[in-house]
Amino acid sequence: MKPILLSWGPFHIYSFGMSVAAGVLLSLFLMGRQARRQGFPPPDFVFDLVFVVLLSGFLGSRLLYTFQNWHEYAGRPYMLFAIWEGGLIYYGGVIFSIIAVWIFLRLRGISPLKGLDFVIPYVTLTHAFGRLGCFLNGCCKGDFCELPWAVRFPDDGGAARHPAQLYEAALNVLLFFFLRRRYDRKRFDGEVLGLYFMLYALIRFTVECVRQENPKAFGLTYNQWLSVAFFLAALPLYLFGTRAARKS
Repeated sequence: MKPILLSWGPFHIYSFGMSVAAGVLLSLFLMGRQARRQGFPPPDFVFDLVFVVLLSGFLGSRLLYTFQNWHEYAGRPYMLFAIWEGGLIYYGGVIFSIIAVWIFLRLRGISPLKGLDFVIPYVTLTHAFGRLGCFLNGCCKGDFCELPWAVRFPDDGGAARHPAQLYEAALNVLLFFFLRRRYDRKRFDGEVLGLYFMLYALIRFTVECVRQENPKAFGLTYNQWLSVAFFLAALPLYLFGTRAARKS
């Protein structure tokens, strides 16, 4: 693992931050190209949209992680801002991002569902890069295993573990290509968003099964319960939209 890529005296470049930055730049490039080709949204609007997603996403991810792990910060609240060490829960970022983007799009006179359909595949792509950063950082580890592709993290004695971060990164890349393709063939506004919530919920629920032990309630981790909630919330909306599209 390599949490710090480069150092100059007291200044460090962290692998997690660089991975996320690479994902953002790639997504920004692809979003701009798609906007110019399809005419939606206005190309000069893309950067503003990405900024809103990033700011609200990091804030929500950090707040939910802090809430679930308050015991780690009760005695040192200044570490709340140390996001380069990891400590982000993706579902918190999704919730905050959806709310922030919804408000932003309404203020700009654009259909929120139409705008979210456009941006959500690229959120998935950036998330994949973020999971690569988690792997390099040595956080969000998998559970112990003896599989041929197991990885060993120096900070826990070199025990063999599932590369859970890489599992999720690979699945997110596949999800990105699926959603991006679906966007070009969508039947109603909100279809891509609904598919994302359902499919990512399945991905996260599954990956949680091979992550290191997390706090549980009634046999499932907190993130698995969130996955169930997201899936159940998105399913009726997707089915309703599909039925309405068939009738029109």
